[in-house]
Amino acid sequence: MNADLIIRNADLVDGTGAPVTRADLAVRDGKIEAVTAAGELAGASAAEVIDAEGLLVTPGFIDPHTHYDGQATWDDRLAPSADHGVSTVVVGNCGVGFAPVRPDHKEVLIDLMEGVEDIPGAALHDGINWAWESFPEYLDALESKPRAVEVAAQLPHGSLRTYAIGNDGDVNGPALDSQIAHMARLAEEAIEAGAVAFSSNRITIHTSTSGEAVPGTFAESREVNAIMKAAQKDGRGLFQVVPAGLMGEDPDGFRRELAFYRQVSLDTGCTVLFTIAQNNVQPDLWRELYDMADAANAEGAKLVPMTINRPGGLLLSWETFHPFVDRPSYVEIAELPIAERLAALRDPARRARIIEEPIQTPMFKHAVDIVLSSLGSTFLPSTDEINEPDPAKSLGGIIEAKGIAPLEGVYDALCDASEGADGAGFLNVFMGNYAEGNLGAVHEMLTRPGTLVGGGDGGAHVTVICDASYPTYMLQHWVRERKRGERFAIEQAVKMLTQDPAELYGMKDRGIVAKGLRADLNVIDLNRIALGRPRVEHDLPSGAPRLLQSATGYKATIVGGQVTSRDGVDTGARPGGLYRA
Repeated sequence: MNADLIIRNADLVDGTGAPVTRADLAVRDGKIEAVTAAGELAGASAAEVIDAEGLLVTPGFIDPHTHYDGQATWDDRLAPSADHGVSTVVVGNCGVGFAPVRPDHKEVLIDLMEGVEDIPGAALHDGINWAWESFPEYLDALESKPRAVEVAAQLPHGSLRTYAIGNDGDVNGPALDSQIAHMARLAEEAIEAGAVAFSSNRITIHTSTSGEAVPGTFAESREVNAIMKAAQKDGRGLFQVVPAGLMGEDPDGFRRELAFYRQVSLDTGCTVLFTIAQNNVQPDLWRELYDMADAANAEGAKLVPMTINRPGGLLLSWETFHPFVDRPSYVEIAELPIAERLAALRDPARRARIIEEPIQTPMFKHAVDIVLSSLGSTFLPSTDEINEPDPAKSLGGIIEAKGIAPLEGVYDALCDASEGADGAGFLNVFMGNYAEGNLGAVHEMLTRPGTLVGGGDGGAHVTVICDASYPTYMLQHWVRERKRGERFAIEQAVKMLTQDPAELYGMKDRGIVAKGLRADLNVIDLNRIALGRPRVEHDLPSGAPRLLQSATGYKATIVGGQVTSRDGVDTGARPGGLYRA
Protein backbone atom coordinates (compact mmCIF):
# COMPACT_ATOMS: atom_id res chain seq x y z
CA MET A 1 0.00 0.00 0.00
CA ASN A 2 1.16 3.50 -0.85
CA ALA A 3 -0.15 6.29 1.37
CA ASP A 4 0.48 9.94 2.14
CA LEU A 5 0.72 9.26 5.88
CA ILE A 6 0.97 6.14 8.02
CA ILE A 7 0.55 6.06 11.80
CA ARG A 8 1.86 2.87 13.41
CA ASN A 9 1.48 1.21 16.81
CA ALA A 10 -1.19 3.62 18.09
CA ASP A 11 -3.50 3.23 21.04
CA LEU A 12 -6.59 4.09 19.03
CA VAL A 13 -9.49 5.89 20.73
CA ASP A 14 -11.86 5.96 17.77
CA GLY A 15 -14.46 8.42 19.10
CA THR A 16 -17.33 5.94 19.40
CA GLY A 17 -16.75 5.16 23.07
CA ALA A 18 -15.40 1.70 22.18
CA PRO A 19 -12.41 0.37 24.17
CA VAL A 20 -8.91 1.43 23.18
CA THR A 21 -7.34 -0.84 20.55
CA ARG A 22 -3.84 -1.19 19.15
CA ALA A 23 -3.91 -0.06 15.53
CA ASP A 24 -2.14 1.19 12.42
CA LEU A 25 -3.72 3.84 10.18
CA ALA A 26 -3.10 4.83 6.58
CA VAL A 27 -4.15 8.18 5.11
CA ARG A 28 -4.42 9.06 1.42
CA ASP A 29 -5.89 12.10 -0.34
CA GLY A 30 -7.12 13.57 2.93
CA LYS A 31 -9.10 10.50 3.97
CA ILE A 32 -8.51 7.48 6.15
CA GLU A 33 -7.54 4.70 3.75
CA ALA A 34 -7.19 1.88 6.27
CA VAL A 35 -7.49 1.09 9.98
CA THR A 36 -5.82 -2.21 10.85
CA ALA A 37 -4.46 -4.09 13.84
CA ALA A 38 -1.05 -2.82 14.95
CA GLY A 39 1.74 -4.22 12.81
CA GLU A 40 -0.37 -4.99 9.74
CA LEU A 41 0.93 -1.91 7.90
CA ALA A 42 4.57 -2.65 8.75
CA GLY A 43 5.42 -3.13 5.09
CA ALA A 44 3.47 -0.16 3.75
CA SER A 45 5.23 2.98 2.55
CA ALA A 46 4.22 6.61 2.87
CA ALA A 47 5.58 10.11 2.44
CA GLU A 48 5.45 10.46 6.23
CA VAL A 49 5.36 7.82 8.96
CA ILE A 50 4.50 8.56 12.59
CA ASP A 51 5.48 5.99 15.19
CA ALA A 52 2.72 6.32 17.82
CA GLU A 53 4.08 3.71 20.24
CA GLY A 54 2.77 4.65 23.69
CA LEU A 55 0.60 7.42 22.21
CA LEU A 56 -3.11 7.88 21.68
CA VAL A 57 -4.67 8.53 18.30
CA THR A 58 -8.09 10.21 18.38
CA PRO A 59 -10.35 11.95 15.91
CA GLY A 60 -9.80 15.69 15.60
CA PHE A 61 -11.83 17.57 18.19
CA ILE A 62 -14.95 19.49 17.14
CA ASP A 63 -15.75 22.72 19.00
CA PRO A 64 -19.45 23.54 18.61
CA HIS A 65 -19.43 26.98 20.21
CA THR A 66 -16.98 29.58 18.90
CA HIS A 67 -17.11 33.17 17.66
CA TYR A 68 -14.45 33.26 14.95
CA ASP A 69 -17.02 34.75 12.51
CA GLY A 70 -14.83 37.74 11.69
CA GLN A 71 -11.45 36.25 12.57
CA ALA A 72 -11.96 33.36 10.13
CA THR A 73 -11.97 35.87 7.25
CA TRP A 74 -8.45 37.13 8.01
CA ASP A 75 -6.77 34.50 10.20
CA ASP A 76 -5.57 31.24 8.63
CA ARG A 77 -4.95 29.42 11.93
CA LEU A 78 -7.66 30.23 14.51
CA ALA A 79 -5.79 30.03 17.79
CA PRO A 80 -6.39 29.29 20.58
CA SER A 81 -8.56 26.43 19.23
CA ALA A 82 -5.85 25.20 16.86
CA ASP A 83 -3.51 24.73 19.85
CA HIS A 84 -5.82 22.22 21.54
CA GLY A 85 -6.41 19.46 19.02
CA VAL A 86 -9.44 21.13 17.44
CA SER A 87 -9.89 20.39 13.74
CA THR A 88 -13.41 21.82 13.21
CA VAL A 89 -15.01 24.92 14.76
CA VAL A 90 -18.65 26.02 14.54
CA VAL A 91 -19.19 29.80 14.28
CA GLY A 92 -22.32 31.94 14.25
CA ASN A 93 -23.35 31.17 17.82
CA CYS A 94 -25.57 33.24 20.14
CA GLY A 95 -27.40 34.95 17.29
CA VAL A 96 -24.47 37.20 16.31
CA GLY A 97 -22.42 37.17 13.13
CA PHE A 98 -21.72 39.05 9.92
CA ALA A 99 -24.08 37.66 7.29
CA PRO A 100 -26.39 38.44 5.69
CA VAL A 101 -25.47 42.12 5.75
CA ARG A 102 -26.59 45.20 3.86
CA PRO A 103 -23.85 47.73 3.04
CA ASP A 104 -25.25 50.23 5.56
CA HIS A 105 -25.47 47.66 8.38
CA LYS A 106 -21.81 46.69 8.68
CA GLU A 107 -21.17 49.05 11.59
CA VAL A 108 -24.30 47.77 13.35
CA LEU A 109 -23.09 44.16 13.23
CA ILE A 110 -19.60 45.12 14.40
CA ASP A 111 -21.04 47.07 17.35
CA LEU A 112 -23.23 44.08 18.17
CA MET A 113 -20.34 41.60 18.10
CA GLU A 114 -18.13 43.93 20.13
CA GLY A 115 -20.79 44.45 22.78
CA VAL A 116 -21.98 40.85 23.10
CA GLU A 117 -18.74 38.94 22.55
CA ASP A 118 -16.09 41.44 23.65
CA ILE A 119 -14.13 41.38 20.38
CA PRO A 120 -12.42 44.74 19.78
CA GLY A 121 -14.37 46.70 17.19
CA ALA A 122 -11.14 48.13 15.79
CA ALA A 123 -9.88 44.61 15.03
CA LEU A 124 -13.12 43.77 13.23
CA HIS A 125 -13.00 47.06 11.31
CA ASP A 126 -9.42 46.46 10.22
CA GLY A 127 -9.68 42.72 9.61
CA ILE A 128 -12.97 42.08 7.80
CA ASN A 129 -12.99 42.76 4.06
CA TRP A 130 -16.79 42.34 3.63
CA ALA A 131 -16.63 40.37 0.38
CA TRP A 132 -20.28 39.32 0.74
CA GLU A 133 -23.83 40.46 1.32
CA SER A 134 -25.85 37.23 1.38
CA PHE A 135 -25.18 34.28 3.67
CA PRO A 136 -24.23 32.00 0.74
CA GLU A 137 -21.68 34.63 -0.32
CA TYR A 138 -20.29 34.66 3.23
CA LEU A 139 -19.84 30.88 3.06
CA ASP A 140 -18.02 31.30 -0.25
CA ALA A 141 -15.70 33.83 1.39
CA LEU A 142 -14.97 31.42 4.24
CA GLU A 143 -14.33 28.62 1.77
CA SER A 144 -11.88 30.71 -0.26
CA LYS A 145 -9.39 31.03 2.62
CA PRO A 146 -7.30 27.95 3.49
CA ARG A 147 -6.66 27.57 7.20
CA ALA A 148 -5.40 25.14 9.81
CA VAL A 149 -8.92 24.10 10.87
CA GLU A 150 -12.28 23.59 9.18
CA VAL A 151 -15.08 26.11 9.78
CA ALA A 152 -18.80 25.35 9.91
CA ALA A 153 -21.23 28.27 10.07
CA GLN A 154 -24.65 28.87 11.59
CA LEU A 155 -27.11 31.54 10.45
CA PRO A 156 -27.36 34.15 13.25
CA HIS A 157 -30.74 35.65 14.20
CA GLY A 158 -29.18 39.05 14.89
CA SER A 159 -27.82 39.58 11.39
CA LEU A 160 -30.86 37.92 9.78
CA ARG A 161 -33.30 40.22 11.56
CA THR A 162 -31.15 43.30 10.94
CA TYR A 163 -31.10 42.48 7.23
CA ALA A 164 -34.85 41.84 7.01
CA ILE A 165 -36.12 44.62 9.30
CA GLY A 166 -33.27 47.08 9.87
CA ASN A 167 -34.34 49.60 7.24
CA ASP A 168 -38.07 49.25 7.77
CA GLY A 169 -38.74 49.18 11.51
CA ASP A 170 -37.67 48.19 15.00
CA VAL A 171 -35.18 45.30 14.85
CA ASN A 172 -36.34 44.24 18.32
CA GLY A 173 -40.05 44.80 17.87
CA PRO A 174 -42.67 42.28 16.71
CA ALA A 175 -42.08 41.26 13.10
CA LEU A 176 -44.69 41.69 10.39
CA ASP A 177 -45.85 38.60 8.53
CA SER A 178 -44.01 39.83 5.43
CA GLN A 179 -40.79 40.28 7.42
CA ILE A 180 -41.07 36.80 8.92
CA ALA A 181 -41.61 35.37 5.44
CA HIS A 182 -38.50 37.23 4.27
CA MET A 183 -36.43 35.79 7.13
CA ALA A 184 -37.73 32.30 6.39
CA ARG A 185 -36.70 32.60 2.73
CA LEU A 186 -33.22 33.74 3.74
CA ALA A 187 -32.95 30.89 6.25
CA GLU A 188 -33.86 28.34 3.60
CA GLU A 189 -31.28 29.90 1.28
CA ALA A 190 -28.60 29.69 4.01
CA ILE A 191 -29.35 26.05 4.79
CA GLU A 192 -29.30 25.12 1.10
CA ALA A 193 -25.90 26.80 0.81
CA GLY A 194 -24.48 24.78 3.71
CA ALA A 195 -25.31 26.50 7.02
CA VAL A 196 -25.31 23.89 9.79
CA ALA A 197 -27.90 25.53 12.08
CA PHE A 198 -29.82 28.67 13.02
CA SER A 199 -28.75 30.50 16.20
CA SER A 200 -30.38 33.03 18.50
CA ASN A 201 -29.88 34.88 21.77
CA ARG A 202 -32.49 35.36 24.51
CA ILE A 203 -30.39 37.05 27.26
CA THR A 204 -31.35 40.69 27.65
CA ILE A 205 -27.95 41.66 29.09
CA HIS A 206 -26.37 40.75 25.75
CA THR A 207 -26.32 44.11 23.98
CA SER A 208 -24.33 46.06 21.41
CA THR A 209 -21.92 48.78 22.48
CA SER A 210 -24.79 51.25 22.07
CA GLY A 211 -27.05 49.21 24.37
CA GLU A 212 -29.23 47.58 21.70
CA ALA A 213 -30.36 44.02 22.51
CA VAL A 214 -29.42 41.32 20.02
CA PRO A 215 -32.13 41.36 17.33
CA GLY A 216 -34.21 38.26 17.98
CA THR A 217 -33.91 38.39 21.77
CA PHE A 218 -37.65 39.04 22.07
CA ALA A 219 -38.80 37.16 18.97
CA GLU A 220 -42.21 35.51 19.19
CA SER A 221 -42.71 31.80 18.66
CA ARG A 222 -44.42 32.35 15.29
CA GLU A 223 -41.20 33.93 14.01
CA VAL A 224 -38.88 31.25 15.38
CA ASN A 225 -41.20 28.50 14.14
CA ALA A 226 -41.33 29.96 10.63
CA ILE A 227 -37.54 30.22 10.48
CA MET A 228 -36.99 26.71 11.84
CA LYS A 229 -39.53 25.19 9.46
CA ALA A 230 -37.56 26.77 6.62
CA ALA A 231 -34.18 25.84 8.14
CA GLN A 232 -34.71 22.10 7.66
CA LYS A 233 -32.78 19.77 5.43
CA ASP A 234 -33.17 16.02 5.07
CA GLY A 235 -35.80 16.11 7.81
CA ARG A 236 -33.57 17.73 10.42
CA GLY A 237 -32.88 21.21 11.72
CA LEU A 238 -30.87 22.60 14.63
CA PHE A 239 -31.70 25.70 16.68
CA GLN A 240 -28.80 26.91 18.88
CA VAL A 241 -29.80 29.38 21.58
CA VAL A 242 -28.51 31.11 24.72
CA PRO A 243 -31.38 31.24 27.23
CA ALA A 244 -32.68 34.07 29.34
CA GLY A 245 -31.84 33.35 32.99
CA LEU A 246 -28.57 31.59 32.20
CA MET A 247 -26.62 33.72 34.68
CA GLY A 248 -29.15 33.13 37.46
CA GLU A 249 -30.59 36.62 37.10
CA ASP A 250 -34.10 35.30 36.30
CA PRO A 251 -34.77 31.67 37.29
CA ASP A 252 -38.41 31.90 36.25
CA GLY A 253 -37.22 33.25 32.91
CA PHE A 254 -35.10 30.15 32.36
CA ARG A 255 -38.10 27.96 33.17
CA ARG A 256 -40.16 29.87 30.61
CA GLU A 257 -37.36 29.41 28.11
CA LEU A 258 -37.45 25.63 28.48
CA ALA A 259 -41.20 25.66 27.93
CA PHE A 260 -40.64 27.83 24.83
CA TYR A 261 -38.00 25.45 23.43
CA ARG A 262 -40.23 22.44 24.07
CA GLN A 263 -43.01 24.00 22.03
CA VAL A 264 -40.71 25.14 19.20
CA SER A 265 -39.28 21.62 18.94
CA LEU A 266 -42.70 19.96 19.01
CA ASP A 267 -44.11 22.45 16.48
CA THR A 268 -41.24 22.25 13.99
CA GLY A 269 -39.47 18.96 14.64
CA CYS A 270 -36.16 20.76 15.19
CA THR A 271 -33.52 20.01 17.80
CA VAL A 272 -32.89 22.84 20.28
CA LEU A 273 -29.35 23.17 21.65
CA PHE A 274 -29.36 25.43 24.72
CA THR A 275 -26.55 26.53 27.04
CA ILE A 276 -26.76 25.67 30.73
CA ALA A 277 -24.45 26.05 33.73
CA GLN A 278 -24.58 25.93 37.49
CA ASN A 279 -24.89 29.51 38.74
CA ASN A 280 -24.13 31.00 42.15
CA VAL A 281 -27.63 32.44 42.67
CA GLN A 282 -29.58 29.17 42.51
CA PRO A 283 -26.96 26.40 42.42
CA ASP A 284 -29.54 23.60 42.11
CA LEU A 285 -31.68 25.18 39.38
CA TRP A 286 -29.85 23.29 36.64
CA ARG A 287 -31.21 19.96 37.92
CA GLU A 288 -34.78 21.22 37.64
CA LEU A 289 -34.08 22.46 34.12
CA TYR A 290 -32.58 19.12 33.11
CA ASP A 291 -35.70 17.39 34.44
CA MET A 292 -37.86 19.77 32.40
CA ALA A 293 -35.84 18.96 29.29
CA ASP A 294 -36.12 15.22 29.95
CA ALA A 295 -39.88 15.53 30.36
CA ALA A 296 -40.15 17.49 27.11
CA ASN A 297 -38.07 14.89 25.29
CA ALA A 298 -40.33 12.15 26.61
CA GLU A 299 -43.18 13.97 24.83
CA GLY A 300 -41.30 13.95 21.53
CA ALA A 301 -39.32 17.19 21.73
CA LYS A 302 -35.57 17.21 21.10
CA LEU A 303 -33.83 19.45 23.64
CA VAL A 304 -30.06 19.18 24.09
CA PRO A 305 -28.29 20.96 27.00
CA MET A 306 -24.71 22.14 26.47
CA THR A 307 -22.26 22.99 29.24
CA ILE A 308 -18.56 23.69 29.51
CA ASN A 309 -16.49 21.01 31.27
CA ARG A 310 -14.64 23.44 33.51
CA PRO A 311 -15.44 26.30 35.88
CA GLY A 312 -16.74 29.18 33.79
CA GLY A 313 -15.15 32.46 34.65
CA LEU A 314 -12.88 35.39 34.07
CA LEU A 315 -9.12 35.87 33.99
CA LEU A 316 -8.11 39.16 35.60
CA SER A 317 -4.72 40.84 35.22
CA TRP A 318 -3.20 44.30 35.04
CA GLU A 319 -2.45 43.65 31.35
CA THR A 320 -6.03 42.77 30.34
CA PHE A 321 -9.25 43.37 32.27
CA HIS A 322 -9.54 44.23 35.96
CA PRO A 323 -12.03 46.13 38.16
CA PHE A 324 -9.94 49.32 38.19
CA VAL A 325 -9.40 49.65 34.45
CA ASP A 326 -11.27 52.96 33.99
CA ARG A 327 -10.54 54.69 37.32
CA PRO A 328 -8.71 58.01 36.75
CA SER A 329 -5.73 57.28 39.00
CA TYR A 330 -5.19 53.98 37.17
CA VAL A 331 -5.68 55.49 33.71
CA GLU A 332 -2.83 57.91 34.53
CA ILE A 333 -0.36 55.01 34.63
CA ALA A 334 -2.07 52.50 32.33
CA GLU A 335 0.40 52.98 29.47
CA LEU A 336 3.53 52.54 31.57
CA PRO A 337 5.62 49.39 31.05
CA ILE A 338 4.38 46.76 33.43
CA ALA A 339 7.39 46.91 35.79
CA GLU A 340 6.98 50.67 36.21
CA ARG A 341 3.22 50.32 36.47
CA LEU A 342 3.54 47.74 39.26
CA ALA A 343 5.84 50.05 41.16
CA ALA A 344 3.28 52.85 40.83
CA LEU A 345 0.46 50.51 41.84
CA ARG A 346 2.35 49.57 45.00
CA ASP A 347 2.46 53.23 46.11
CA PRO A 348 0.08 53.43 49.11
CA ALA A 349 -1.34 56.82 48.16
CA ARG A 350 -2.16 55.77 44.59
CA ARG A 351 -3.53 52.44 45.83
CA ALA A 352 -5.95 54.29 48.12
CA ARG A 353 -7.08 56.66 45.36
CA ILE A 354 -7.68 53.89 42.81
CA ILE A 355 -9.69 51.80 45.26
CA GLU A 356 -11.82 54.75 46.38
CA GLU A 357 -12.58 56.15 42.92
CA PRO A 358 -15.92 55.15 41.39
CA ILE A 359 -16.37 53.19 38.17
CA GLN A 360 -16.41 55.64 35.26
CA THR A 361 -17.97 53.41 32.58
CA PRO A 362 -21.41 51.90 33.29
CA MET A 363 -20.73 48.87 31.07
CA PHE A 364 -17.98 47.75 33.51
CA LYS A 365 -20.28 47.73 36.54
CA HIS A 366 -21.83 44.34 35.74
CA ALA A 367 -18.41 42.70 35.37
CA VAL A 368 -17.15 44.25 38.63
CA ASP A 369 -20.29 43.07 40.42
CA ILE A 370 -19.61 39.53 39.15
CA VAL A 371 -16.05 39.67 40.46
CA LEU A 372 -17.09 40.91 43.90
CA SER A 373 -19.85 38.30 44.19
CA SER A 374 -17.42 35.51 43.24
CA LEU A 375 -14.57 36.10 45.68
CA GLY A 376 -15.29 32.75 47.36
CA SER A 377 -14.41 31.09 44.06
CA THR A 378 -11.56 33.37 42.97
CA PHE A 379 -8.01 31.99 43.11
CA LEU A 380 -4.43 33.16 42.66
CA PRO A 381 -2.44 31.36 39.95
CA SER A 382 -0.21 29.81 42.62
CA THR A 383 -3.19 27.98 44.19
CA ASP A 384 -2.70 24.22 44.45
CA GLU A 385 -4.78 22.11 42.05
CA ILE A 386 -5.89 25.24 40.19
CA ASN A 387 -8.07 23.21 37.79
CA GLU A 388 -10.37 22.31 40.71
CA PRO A 389 -9.10 24.24 43.73
CA ASP A 390 -10.20 24.01 47.35
CA PRO A 391 -12.51 26.98 48.15
CA ALA A 392 -10.77 27.28 51.53
CA LYS A 393 -7.85 28.75 49.54
CA SER A 394 -9.96 31.30 47.71
CA LEU A 395 -9.30 35.02 47.58
CA GLY A 396 -12.46 35.51 49.62
CA GLY A 397 -10.91 33.44 52.40
CA ILE A 398 -7.70 35.48 52.24
CA ILE A 399 -9.65 38.74 52.39
CA GLU A 400 -11.68 37.54 55.38
CA ALA A 401 -8.55 36.41 57.22
CA LYS A 402 -6.87 39.78 56.64
CA GLY A 403 -9.99 41.73 57.57
CA ILE A 404 -9.72 44.09 54.58
CA ALA A 405 -12.28 45.43 52.12
CA PRO A 406 -13.05 43.27 49.05
CA LEU A 407 -11.65 45.74 46.51
CA GLU A 408 -8.46 46.06 48.55
CA GLY A 409 -8.06 42.31 48.45
CA VAL A 410 -8.59 42.15 44.69
CA TYR A 411 -6.11 44.99 44.13
CA ASP A 412 -3.39 43.39 46.27
CA ALA A 413 -3.97 39.96 44.73
CA LEU A 414 -3.56 41.40 41.22
CA CYS A 415 -0.23 42.88 42.29
CA ASP A 416 0.89 39.62 43.91
CA ALA A 417 -0.14 37.58 40.87
CA SER A 418 1.81 39.85 38.55
CA GLU A 419 5.13 39.69 40.37
CA GLY A 420 7.54 37.53 38.37
CA ALA A 421 4.94 36.86 35.69
CA ASP A 422 5.77 39.69 33.26
CA GLY A 423 2.63 41.42 34.45
CA ALA A 424 0.40 38.68 33.09
CA GLY A 425 -0.33 36.80 36.27
CA PHE A 426 -4.04 36.07 36.33
CA LEU A 427 -6.67 35.79 39.02
CA ASN A 428 -9.08 32.97 38.17
CA VAL A 429 -12.67 34.05 38.86
CA PHE A 430 -14.91 30.96 38.76
CA MET A 431 -18.38 32.49 38.43
CA GLY A 432 -20.13 29.47 36.91
CA ASN A 433 -20.15 25.68 37.45
CA TYR A 434 -18.38 26.11 40.80
CA ALA A 435 -21.07 27.16 43.27
CA GLU A 436 -20.29 24.24 45.60
CA GLY A 437 -16.54 24.64 45.46
CA ASN A 438 -16.00 21.63 43.22
CA LEU A 439 -16.94 20.20 39.82
CA GLY A 440 -19.43 17.66 41.11
CA ALA A 441 -22.32 19.38 39.32
CA VAL A 442 -20.36 19.41 36.08
CA HIS A 443 -19.63 15.70 36.37
CA GLU A 444 -23.32 15.05 36.92
CA MET A 445 -24.27 17.17 33.89
CA LEU A 446 -21.75 15.48 31.62
CA THR A 447 -22.89 12.01 32.63
CA ARG A 448 -26.57 12.74 31.97
CA PRO A 449 -27.56 11.33 28.56
CA GLY A 450 -27.60 13.83 25.74
CA THR A 451 -25.43 16.59 27.23
CA LEU A 452 -23.06 18.26 24.77
CA VAL A 453 -19.69 19.62 25.90
CA GLY A 454 -19.06 23.14 24.63
CA GLY A 455 -19.27 26.82 25.38
CA GLY A 456 -15.58 27.72 25.28
CA ASP A 457 -16.35 30.86 23.22
CA GLY A 458 -13.19 30.61 21.11
CA GLY A 459 -12.46 33.97 19.51
CA ALA A 460 -14.69 35.92 21.93
CA HIS A 461 -14.18 37.77 25.23
CA VAL A 462 -10.60 37.95 24.11
CA THR A 463 -9.18 39.74 27.17
CA VAL A 464 -11.14 37.96 29.91
CA ILE A 465 -11.39 34.24 29.11
CA CYS A 466 -9.47 31.49 27.34
CA ASP A 467 -11.89 28.58 27.75
CA ALA A 468 -11.36 27.41 24.17
CA SER A 469 -8.64 25.27 25.76
CA TYR A 470 -11.33 23.00 27.23
CA PRO A 471 -10.35 19.91 25.16
CA THR A 472 -6.96 19.91 26.85
CA TYR A 473 -8.64 20.51 30.21
CA MET A 474 -10.78 17.44 29.52
CA LEU A 475 -7.76 15.22 28.96
CA GLN A 476 -5.52 16.66 31.66
CA HIS A 477 -8.01 17.12 34.47
CA TRP A 478 -10.98 14.85 33.85
CA VAL A 479 -9.06 11.87 32.46
CA ARG A 480 -5.67 11.99 34.17
CA GLU A 481 -5.44 14.23 37.24
CA ARG A 482 -8.74 14.79 39.03
CA LYS A 483 -8.49 14.08 42.77
CA ARG A 484 -11.73 15.57 44.16
CA GLY A 485 -14.19 13.18 42.54
CA GLU A 486 -14.74 10.75 39.72
CA ARG A 487 -12.83 10.92 36.45
CA PHE A 488 -13.84 10.02 32.92
CA ALA A 489 -12.39 7.12 30.99
CA ILE A 490 -10.44 8.25 27.95
CA GLU A 491 -13.00 6.60 25.66
CA GLN A 492 -15.83 8.64 27.23
CA ALA A 493 -13.90 11.90 27.14
CA VAL A 494 -12.88 11.58 23.49
CA LYS A 495 -16.43 10.69 22.42
CA MET A 496 -17.69 13.89 24.08
CA LEU A 497 -15.16 15.92 22.06
CA THR A 498 -15.69 14.18 18.71
CA GLN A 499 -18.61 11.92 17.83
CA ASP A 500 -21.16 13.73 20.01
CA PRO A 501 -20.83 17.16 18.33
CA ALA A 502 -20.41 15.57 14.89
CA GLU A 503 -23.67 13.67 15.24
CA LEU A 504 -25.58 16.66 16.57
CA TYR A 505 -24.48 18.84 13.65
CA GLY A 506 -24.97 16.06 11.10
CA MET A 507 -21.28 15.88 10.19
CA LYS A 508 -21.11 12.41 8.71
CA ASP A 509 -17.55 12.62 7.39
CA ARG A 510 -15.78 13.25 10.74
CA GLY A 511 -15.97 12.68 14.47
CA ILE A 512 -14.79 9.06 14.48
CA VAL A 513 -11.81 7.18 13.08
CA ALA A 514 -13.04 4.86 10.32
CA LYS A 515 -12.10 3.99 6.76
CA GLY A 516 -13.35 6.47 4.20
CA LEU A 517 -13.84 9.37 6.62
CA ARG A 518 -11.93 12.63 6.65
CA ALA A 519 -8.46 12.27 8.15
CA ASP A 520 -8.81 14.72 11.04
CA LEU A 521 -6.72 13.17 13.81
CA ASN A 522 -4.72 13.84 16.94
CA VAL A 523 -1.62 11.99 18.14
CA ILE A 524 -1.46 12.57 21.90
CA ASP A 525 0.95 11.81 24.73
CA LEU A 526 -1.58 11.60 27.56
CA ASN A 527 1.15 11.57 30.20
CA ARG A 528 2.38 14.97 29.01
CA ILE A 529 -0.88 16.66 28.07
CA ALA A 530 -1.07 19.94 30.00
CA LEU A 531 -2.35 23.48 29.75
CA GLY A 532 0.19 26.25 29.47
CA ARG A 533 -0.06 29.53 31.35
CA PRO A 534 -2.41 32.03 29.68
CA ARG A 535 -0.53 34.80 27.95
CA VAL A 536 -1.27 38.13 26.30
CA GLU A 537 -0.52 38.66 22.61
CA HIS A 538 -1.08 41.87 20.64
CA ASP A 539 -1.72 40.14 17.32
CA LEU A 540 -5.22 41.21 16.33
CA PRO A 541 -5.40 43.36 13.16
CA SER A 542 -5.62 46.55 15.24
CA GLY A 543 -2.78 45.48 17.53
CA ALA A 544 -5.28 44.99 20.34
CA PRO A 545 -4.48 42.39 23.01
CA ARG A 546 -6.01 38.94 23.34
CA LEU A 547 -5.48 35.95 25.59
CA LEU A 548 -3.94 32.77 24.22
CA GLN A 549 -3.09 29.51 25.94
CA SER A 550 -0.92 26.77 24.52
CA ALA A 551 -0.63 23.12 25.51
CA THR A 552 1.94 20.35 25.66
CA GLY A 553 1.35 16.72 24.78
CA TYR A 554 -0.07 17.06 21.27
CA LYS A 555 2.53 15.19 19.23
CA ALA A 556 0.63 15.95 16.04
CA THR A 557 -2.67 17.42 14.91
CA ILE A 558 -3.73 16.28 11.45
CA VAL A 559 -6.41 18.05 9.40
CA GLY A 560 -7.51 16.71 6.05
CA GLY A 561 -4.57 14.33 6.07
CA GLN A 562 -1.91 17.02 6.64
CA VAL A 563 0.03 17.64 9.84
CA THR A 564 -0.90 21.18 10.88
CA SER A 565 0.85 21.14 14.25
CA ARG A 566 3.74 19.04 15.50
CA ASP A 567 4.73 19.10 19.19
CA GLY A 568 2.71 22.29 19.58
CA VAL A 569 4.47 24.07 16.71
CA ASP A 570 2.51 25.25 13.70
CA THR A 571 3.77 23.52 10.52
CA GLY A 572 2.27 26.09 8.13
CA ALA A 573 0.01 23.51 6.47
CA ARG A 574 -3.42 24.95 5.70
CA PRO A 575 -5.68 22.11 4.52
CA GLY A 576 -8.80 23.36 6.29
CA GLY A 577 -11.60 25.27 4.63
CA LEU A 578 -15.37 25.32 4.98
CA TYR A 579 -17.61 22.50 6.10
CA ARG A 580 -20.98 22.72 4.33
CA ALA A 581 -23.94 20.82 5.72
